[in-house]
Amino acid sequence: MKKALSALLLVIAMGSFTGCATTMPAQLPEGFRVQALARCDAGSPFDAGAKGAVACVERGSLRLADLRGEEKAVAGTAARLISFSPSGDRLAVAIAPGESTVLRILDSAGNSVGETRVDGRVTSLVWRSEKELLAGALVVKKFSFGTQMASRLYRWDGAGKPEITLLGDVTLRPKVARLPEALLYNQMIVALSPYRDEIAYTTVKDPPLFNPYLKVNVQNLSTGTGGSIAEAPLGAGKVVYAPNGESLVLGGSPGRRISLPTGKEVETWNASGAAPALSPSGAYLLLGGHLFHKNKEIATFPPDAAGVFLPDGTGALIMYKERLYLVSGLKDEQPTPLAGDLERTLKLRALRSQGLITDAEYREQLKKESK
Repeated sequence: MKKALSALLLVIAMGSFTGCATTMPAQLPEGFRVQALARCDAGSPFDAGAKGAVACVERGSLRLADLRGEEKAVAGTAARLISFSPSGDRLAVAIAPGESTVLRILDSAGNSVGETRVDGRVTSLVWRSEKELLAGALVVKKFSFGTQMASRLYRWDGAGKPEITLLGDVTLRPKVARLPEALLYNQMIVALSPYRDEIAYTTVKDPPLFNPYLKVNVQNLSTGTGGSIAEAPLGAGKVVYAPNGESLVLGGSPGRRISLPTGKEVETWNASGAAPALSPSGAYLLLGGHLFHKNKEIATFPPDAAGVFLPDGTGALIMYKERLYLVSGLKDEQPTPLAGDLERTLKLRALRSQGLITDAEYREQLKKESK
C-alpha cells in the first residue's frame, strides 16, 4: 500500500465531449484515473447528482450530462449556482440578472417545474429535502455613510412564496465596501447539517478600529436558536459539515476542523483553500488542490482547481480552467449512521441549541439510548 501511494504518477487526461484534446496535470496514486468530461466556463458552478447526472455551465448556458459523456443544453439558464436534490431527480439553479435572483427548479429533463424571485444575490443553494430548498443571500444597499449588507435565508417549497429569515446585518465602511465584488459576495456561505435540522453560515463583521472578519454561526431550523461559534479571515470561503454532524471543516489558510457546538479547533491540514469538499463518509478531503485520505495526502491537482465528490463516493468532479474532469478510483467507506433514534436525537439537538441541556448532557443521553 505504501509503495503504491509513494509511487505517484503524472496523469495527463485526454479527450472531451467535444472531441478536443485537453490536459490537467495531477499527481495520483495507482488505480486512479482522470477523464475529461466537458467544457465549462472557468470558475462557473457545477454539481453531481445521485443518479449519475452532471450539471455545469458553458458560455453562460446550463448543460446537463452524464458520466458517459452524453449531454444537452438547457436554454435560458445562465446559472450562478447549481444544486441537485438529494434524490438527483431535481436541479435548483440561481440566476442573478441584477439586484434580485431568480430561483428555478428543473426536472431531470431540464424542464422548469417551479420558479420564484427573491431580493438580493443568492450565494448558497442547498436542499433540505426533496420539498424544501434553502438559499442564502446578501442584500446590499449603499448609503452616504456606508454600505449595509444584510444576510438572509430563504426557505422555498418550489411552489409558494419563500419564507425569509434574517441571519445578519452589518454596515461596511467605504474601504471595505470597495473590495472586489467577487470577494464581497463570497462571504455568506450556508451549509446543512447531515441531520437536516441545522445550518452553519458565515457573516461579515466590520468593527471600526479593526480589520473585517467572518463569524461562523449555527442555527437550528426548527427553533431558530444558535449563535456564533468561531471566527475566520475574510475570504476564508466555505464551511462544510462532517458526515456525523458534530464538526465543521472551514476553508482558509490553513483549512481546519472545529467541533460543534463549542467551535474548538480539533484539526488542521497542511493546505489552504476556499472551497473544501468532503466525500460522503468524510474519509476523503479535497482542499486547495490537495486530496487527503484519512488525513494523509495522496494526490495533488492544480491549486486553482475546485471539486465536488460524487454522491456514491467512487470519484470526484474537478474543474480546472475551462474543463470539467472526472477523477475515479476512490474507495470511500459507508457513512457512519447518524446517532440514536432520529426523532429523539432531533429533539435533543433542539434542546441543546436552546441551551436547555448542555453538550455533555446531550451526549450522555445518546449513550444511554444506544445501549
